[in-house]
Amino acid sequence: MRNAWTVIAILLLVSTFDAKAQPTKMKVRIAKIEIHAEYLTQYRQALAEHAKAAVSAEPGVLTLNAVYDQNHPAQVTVFEAYASEEAYQSHLKTAHFLKYKNGTLKMVKSLELIDVAPIALESKLTTHL
Repeated sequence: MRNAWTVIAILLLVSTFDAKAQPTKMKVRIAKIEIHAEYLTQYRQALAEHAKAAVSAEPGVLTLNAVYDQNHPAQVTVFEAYASEEAYQSHLKTAHFLKYKNGTLKMVKSLELIDVAPIALESKLTTHL
């Protein structure tokens, strides 16, 4: 459990947008995902492709960061933030999201979505990639 909270704290620190812009309108959530071990490589590729497409193509997708637990590689945590609930609902209808969701259904063992509220969201991550 300590590792999960460490990952969450890191994700909150590495987001790539200004949380002060619209703190009351933003939709921010964490997805805790467990992947069937035989699909780890495929799932990571699909998630990386989806995240890149969403951030590039959708102005309302503010950040989509994904990590996995090094001690438990099948445990993936995603931190995602949207400009608003409307931006999130629009995201769910995009071709790239539907491709990711439908293409990974059999790979996902469990999924927990947790709505969170930002406290501090600061990052220099993009300058280090």
